[in-house]
Amino acid sequence: MSRLVVEPAIAVKWFVPEKNSRSAARLLDGGSELMAPDTINFDAGKVVSAKIAFGQLSLDEGVLVLEAIKSAPVLTFPSEPLLEPAVSISAAFGLGPGLTVGLVLGIQMGCRLVTASGRLYERVQDTPFASHVKWVAAIR
Repeated sequence: MSRLVVEPAIAVKWFVPEKNSRSAARLLDGGSELMAPDTINFDAGKVVSAKIAFGQLSLDEGVLVLEAIKSAPVLTFPSEPLLEPAVSISAAFGLGPGLTVGLVLGIQMGCRLVTASGRLYERVQDTPFASHVKWVAAIR
């Protein structure tokens, strides 16, 4: 069984139909052990809040999405030990630590982060970090 780290935007895609949702949903088929920093629910809440603010979800729908994410089969790891290296990577690539904390977990666990962030994916290409990042649409 492969192991993958998922970011909050991927977890939201499991329950909100949008671009690359089908690819993201394939992660729930049981073929991979899914992991995330323990901030996943909070950060997914930020994604859901933005969708509510832009009228893409109602408040009731947003609450249901968050409940579903909390019950998803994702093993979480403490984020505090990941923060310092995440900030270092963030500074080097002009990304927020919310995007890089999952990358650090993937590196530490010897696996890949599945991302829907084009910024993260593009900025780590041609770097040693590229082998630890998988684009969501590549999930088959």
